[in-house]
Amino acid sequence: MLEGMATGAGAVVGFRFDGEMTAGDYDRTLIPALEEAEKSHPTLRILFHIVNFHGWKPHGYWEGLKDWPGMEKVDRIAIVGGEKWEEWMNHLPGLFVGFFGIDVRYFTDDHLATALDWLREPMVTKEAAVGMG
Repeated sequence: MLEGMATGAGAVVGFRFDGEMTAGDYDRTLIPALEEAEKSHPTLRILFHIVNFHGWKPHGYWEGLKDWPGMEKVDRIAIVGGEKWEEWMNHLPGLFVGFFGIDVRYFTDDHLATALDWLREPMVTKEAAVGMG
C-alpha cells in the first residue's frame, strides 16, 4: 500500500510505502501526487518511507516510475526504511538504480528527519547552476 505523506515542503513529495505497490497505488496515489507537484515546481524531490517491508519486485510499477515523463524534473530521492528493508536491499542492489541524473540516498528509520532536511535543502535551478560555472 502506498499513501501520501506530508513533508513540509511543496516541492518534496512524500509517500509511505507498506507492502507491495499495486496498480491503484501507482495510478491513483503516486503519479497524481507527482503530477500535481510538477505543475507548480520546476524541480521535484521524492521521499519514500518504507515500513513493514516484505519484499519488492524490481519490475512493474517501479519500472513505470522510471519512465514517467516528469522524472526529468526530479533531482533527489530519499528512501527511508528499517533493518528488514536494508536486508532486502543487499539482495536487490539494483532496485533503485536507473534514475540517471538523480541523487538517490538511503536512510535508516531513525534518520527520517535527516532525510527530510536533505530533501528540503535549497534547490539550485539549471539556470543558476550554469551561471555559477
